[in-house]
Amino acid sequence: MRSTIPLLMWATIAIAAFLPSQAALADDVMVFTANQEFLSRVYLMDSAGLVTGYHQYDFYRLVGMEVVEGELYIAEAFAPRVLNLDMVSGDLEVFIDDWSLYYFYDVAFDGTYFYVDEWDLNRYDVNGDYAGTASFDENVLGCAWDGQYFWTLDDTDLIKCWDLSGWPSVTPVVSNNFAPPSPLCRGLFFDGEFFWSAESGDSPGKIFRFDHSGIVAKEWPEPA
Repeated sequence: MRSTIPLLMWATIAIAAFLPSQAALADDVMVFTANQEFLSRVYLMDSAGLVTGYHQYDFYRLVGMEVVEGELYIAEAFAPRVLNLDMVSGDLEVFIDDWSLYYFYDVAFDGTYFYVDEWDLNRYDVNGDYAGTASFDENVLGCAWDGQYFWTLDDTDLIKCWDLSGWPSVTPVVSNNFAPPSPLCRGLFFDGEFFWSAESGDSPGKIFRFDHSGIVAKEWPEPA
């Protein structure tokens, strides 16, 4: 089975994780995004962490990613958009375009809805149409859905757990909270078994794959 790993980053780096990929790609693909000022790159890497290619975008700030049925979705921090990215051609297609908001920093999918965080938590259906807002006063640097709970990486060096079953109420599950592998981590992705995140800084750091307690299962050097 082919798989894709989205990596997400911020001022310098992004995150990715193993999931089904497009047929033209190699067996296992990690997708890593890095941005600096008005320039973003999306790197394709093999399972050993070697770069096999990249796509470059001027005047974009591409950040958090999600994979749904082999399709890669990526949030854009300069505009309130989620884009569908063709990993082979590099083409971007607008999927969510909500100019009632200001920016998006990550995107997660629970099997029914896409979630993006601005100042509140907003959700959209599989057509990209708005489907509601929940009050959510968190400074989110990454988010993911693990099949049961919504998880956020925030600016207090914590990965926090949230129960969305009472939507639009968002209930914290504080007993599940844990620290990321590094205080420099930005972005969050879940591959069905493990979380992923990547360090953001002035020089390349590490990509981490880790469990629900923050214990690292594997790590790779970042390509940029």
